[in-house]
Amino acid sequence: MRIARAPVLPASPGEGRRRAAPTHAEVERLYEHAGATTLAGVVVALCLWLIFHRHRPSTPVLAWAVLIHGAQAGALALLWAFRRDGPGRTSAATWQRRQRIALALTALAWGIAPVLFLPPDELAYAALVVLVLLGMAVVGVVATATDRTGIFLWLVPITTPLPLVLLWHGSDAYLMLAVVAVTWAALHLRLALAQNHLLSTTLRAQSENAALVERLHQQMDLTAQASREKSQFLASASHDLRQPLHALSFFGATLERRMAGSVDQPLIYNMMRSIEALDKSFGAILDISKLDAGAVEPHVQSFPIRDLFRRLQMSFAGQAEEAGLQLRFRPGGKVVTSDPQLLERILANLVQNGLRYSRPGAGVLVGARRRRGGISLEVWDAGIGISEAELPKVFAEFYQVANPERDRSKGLGMGLAIVKRLSELLGHELTVRSRPGAGSVFRVWVARVHAEQMDEFTVGAETLPGALDDTRAVLLLDDEEAIRTSVGELLAEWGYEVIAVSTTADALAAAKRRDGMIDVIISDLRLRDGEDGLRAIEQIRQACGFDVPALLVTGDTAPDQVLRVHESGHIVLYKPVQPKELLTLLKKLA
Repeated sequence: MRIARAPVLPASPGEGRRRAAPTHAEVERLYEHAGATTLAGVVVALCLWLIFHRHRPSTPVLAWAVLIHGAQAGALALLWAFRRDGPGRTSAATWQRRQRIALALTALAWGIAPVLFLPPDELAYAALVVLVLLGMAVVGVVATATDRTGIFLWLVPITTPLPLVLLWHGSDAYLMLAVVAVTWAALHLRLALAQNHLLSTTLRAQSENAALVERLHQQMDLTAQASREKSQFLASASHDLRQPLHALSFFGATLERRMAGSVDQPLIYNMMRSIEALDKSFGAILDISKLDAGAVEPHVQSFPIRDLFRRLQMSFAGQAEEAGLQLRFRPGGKVVTSDPQLLERILANLVQNGLRYSRPGAGVLVGARRRRGGISLEVWDAGIGISEAELPKVFAEFYQVANPERDRSKGLGMGLAIVKRLSELLGHELTVRSRPGAGSVFRVWVARVHAEQMDEFTVGAETLPGALDDTRAVLLLDDEEAIRTSVGELLAEWGYEVIAVSTTADALAAAKRRDGMIDVIISDLRLRDGEDGLRAIEQIRQACGFDVPALLVTGDTAPDQVLRVHESGHIVLYKPVQPKELLTLLKKLA
């Protein structure tokens, strides 16, 4: 994904570069104080011409009054139009140009005052004019400080005629007033330009920061959208791939059953092992989806870690012996509080990871130690180790150290990702320490309890399903013909009566026609023409008149779908389903 470049900062006014177009924030700042400044100017101008008109009535004074108040009325009308229309529909440059025109006209009206009625021989009135004009120059700069051109348009017309008129009168006092006016104008112009530079830079920085934030939000939205599209693509692709693999698994199981003892049995055996390998790949992806969807609920209890270690030893002792590795467990009589099944899954992934990367002749040590008031479950291996640069990446999906060729014999790169998610789900702290060439140690910190606080804890043993006592009727609802055929044939081999249908309407019709009971419903989740398996099961149950035991089978791994099917309360199987797993559940249900 391309990352947008940050915008280049605009040139400062003193750098001799062409300025960029004004922003709406700058124009808003120009009009922000215009109302108060103009109203203050109205009051000052009114007082000034009334004083002079009362002292020496004259037409020039009245003419100036009309001129200044006309310019001020135009400035107020422009401000009213700006507030009503705003800079949204009219460009900022247009409003800036209009404000400059109003500013220049008002400044010219102020600047012409000494030309029209500055008294040549009355120092007090002359000083009053100087004070008023220099004061109005200061007030006006406040309103136009963000516009460099506006500063000149305001200060130059006000301050230029004043010293010229004072010099024209020629007296020493007037000469001093002229020097003061020129000095003050030069100094104030410098200060105004410095303030303009500071304010303009600040406003530009704010505008650019806002633009960067907006770009960041856009990039985040695009990233989120890409993530959603990726998830949707993976979910759809996973579903479409699971369908034929599911059918292939049952075709293979039926073929393996029929060709038992033949010369081709080894070929069938190897084919089934390949199917099982694909099933493991899909299963790992499904585990990630279920954890991300929040569909896994931990069942926390207190139990001896010894029993968990014993099951791990039974599971991996053969693999370790075959690889020429030592596998040792040191439970130390500890009792912990956690979900025993999920914690076993965490440690199993860590043990399998250690066995995969340990050197021949070395081994893996699994121990439990008291640390910080709890128990640290540790898996030590003598593997290739992990560099500091790679440590933060090992818990990412599909990331594997020293396996750029993606050798499947080295795993899928999903085990540690599942370990991290399960640890977060259980609230267990997970850490890793490693040194290249010297192996790694993974630690899972769990809460410790005393033996007398231990809950009753039993682990069901895995048993093979026995023979059927009598025939059971299975209603198989799936819109894929290959799946109906493959699953139906294997169910028939197992002794079930199979009623295979492709739509909800056919299932309802079959249920109404059947004289005997339907013992089990096996339904796909996503059916043809937008039909839903959950709804289909409910309708079939209504047609049968009782809650028929049901199995929901799906190839959808999208987190929202995973969460929905688990919240339904039905037993859920994910394609491709292993025939043994299906038979075991059928024996329990029917």
